[in-house]
Amino acid sequence: MNKVTFLGEEVVLAGNFASKGEQLVTPELCTLSLNPLTISDVDSKYKLIYLFPSIDTPVCAATTKSLAELAQLNLKDVSVYTVSADLPFALARYNEASEIANVEHLSVFKDAAALNAFGVEIKDHALTGLASRAVILLDSENKVIHSELVSEITEAPNFNLVVEAIQG
Repeated sequence: MNKVTFLGEEVVLAGNFASKGEQLVTPELCTLSLNPLTISDVDSKYKLIYLFPSIDTPVCAATTKSLAELAQLNLKDVSVYTVSADLPFALARYNEASEIANVEHLSVFKDAAALNAFGVEIKDHALTGLASRAVILLDSENKVIHSELVSEITEAPNFNLVVEAIQG
């Protein structure tokens, strides 16, 4: 069980967060078109998973846009996914408004236990049921090659560390 903070207040997370070297089987998630997708089943050299509370917050929206820009410039051979408890309709609205084309937004709304599987489910807090902020980078065999559980939910992850992990 991990702990992070939200505006300085301790937040307990359910599940075990992925560690470097661990094999990760991801849960089934929901695409914007309401179809199921399991990231670990995707054939890609790298899979970058960015988990966050809600696209309707300024930090989540801004970091998602930054991630999309970074992916366009520096992340070749990387499938990029965002995962949140947002409804696919909210994610689609954001995607259309921000004109992001190189990131696939996924929702856990059909399976709330999915956040627990990632080890980022917020428990016993005003934000219960949402995801803490985290980044997980998988190789083609779904081995974790980088993971960051952001210690303060309102802060952005360090995407430069993702680029460094890919570049070796």
